[in-house]
Amino acid sequence: MSVTMDAPQILTGAAAEAVASENLNAGGFRKPAVRDFTKLVETANLWHDFLHGSIRESKRAGLYIQENITTSDLPYLLGAVLDRELLNKYEEYPTVWQGFATKSLVRDFKPKKLNDLLGGRAILDVVGEGAPYKRVPLSDAEYSLSVAKRGNIIPVTFEDLVNDDLDALRNLPDRQASAARFTEDYVATSAIVDAAGSKTAFFVTVGTDKLTAANIAKAVSTVTARKDSEGLPVILPKLVLMVPPALQITALEILNAVEIEVSADSTAAAPRGAKTVRASNYLKAMVTLVVNPWLTVIDKSANAGSTWYLLPDPSGPRPAVAVGFLRGHETPDLRVKADTGQRIGGGAISPEDGSFDDDSIEYRVRHVTGSTTVDPLGAYASNGSN
Repeated sequence: MSVTMDAPQILTGAAAEAVASENLNAGGFRKPAVRDFTKLVETANLWHDFLHGSIRESKRAGLYIQENITTSDLPYLLGAVLDRELLNKYEEYPTVWQGFATKSLVRDFKPKKLNDLLGGRAILDVVGEGAPYKRVPLSDAEYSLSVAKRGNIIPVTFEDLVNDDLDALRNLPDRQASAARFTEDYVATSAIVDAAGSKTAFFVTVGTDKLTAANIAKAVSTVTARKDSEGLPVILPKLVLMVPPALQITALEILNAVEIEVSADSTAAAPRGAKTVRASNYLKAMVTLVVNPWLTVIDKSANAGSTWYLLPDPSGPRPAVAVGFLRGHETPDLRVKADTGQRIGGGAISPEDGSFDDDSIEYRVRHVTGSTTVDPLGAYASNGSN
C-alpha cells in the first residue's frame, strides 16, 4: 500500500538516499535494499505528519502507521526514522554543561590522562654573547578522565500501540533525548558538587559570602590574583558565574545593572569613611551567567539554594571541568529488542509485534559519558551563608 502526502517531502532524491544510507544501521535496525529508500522517505514523511502535521494529517498518518505496523518493512523503516528523530531531538535539546565545562573525547573506557605541562613558562632569561641558555625543568600535572556506559529501557506494550494511537512511540525520541542531555548535565555538575555542597578538595577557596556585586568582584579579584606553579599570573580572559535557579533573579539584577555597589576599598576615589561606592557595572563584560538547576538536585546541604560559583570560561586555557565522550559514540544509541521468535510457516516477525513471551516491546538507549575536574586556579565557590 502506498500513500499520497499533502505536505512537502521532508527528504527527497539523492539527499534522502545519502541520509538513509548513513544512518539506517545506527539504531541496530536492518539496512534495506536500494529499492527501500522510497519507503524510507515515505515513512519519514508519515512520521513527520504524525508528529508535526495538522490534526487531519496527524490522524491520517497515525492510522496508516497503526494499520501497517506489523507488515514487512515498515517496522524496520520506522525504527530508522525513530533513531534519526532521537538524534535530531538530542542535538536540539539545550544543555547546561557546555557553559562551564569543556568537551573531551576518549578512545576507550580506560582513564584518559589530561596532562598539563608545567614549567617552561617563566620569564625568559637574558642570554649574554656566547653564553649558554639556561635549562628549565618540566613537570606534569595529571587529570584523569574516564567514561562509563549509561542507559535504560523503556517498555512499550502491544496494547499501547493498539489502544493509544502510538502515543508511546510519539514521545519516545523526546524522552530518550532529554534523558541523554540530562545525564550529561548531571555528570558535569557532579564533578564539582556532591551531596554536602561544593567539593572542597577541588576549590582553592570556599567562602561564605552572599551573592552580591561586591562579593562577585571580590571573587574575581581572588582568582585573578592567583599565581601558577612558577609564580606567573593566571590569565583568565572571561569568567562564568554559575548559580542555582533560586539565585537567577539576583544574578541577573547584578549583571544587568548600569551601576553596581562595590567596596570602597576597591577605589581610591571613595569618600573618607565610606564603606561602599557606586561604580559602572564592569562585571557585565567580565562574567557570563549560567543557571544550573542540577546544583540543587545534587547538593542536599542547607545552603544548596544560596551557593554560587565562579569558574573559568570553558573555551579558555584553564577549564575547571571536562566532560568526556567515547570517540565514535558521542550521541545516544537507540535499539529495540528483537525476541519475537519466528512464525510457524517461516519468516521473521518485527519487534513491534512484541516479544515471544509476553508481547512486550522494549527500546533501550545507551549513552557513554563521564567527567573530571581539571584546573582549580580559576575556580571559586561560596555557600552564601553570611
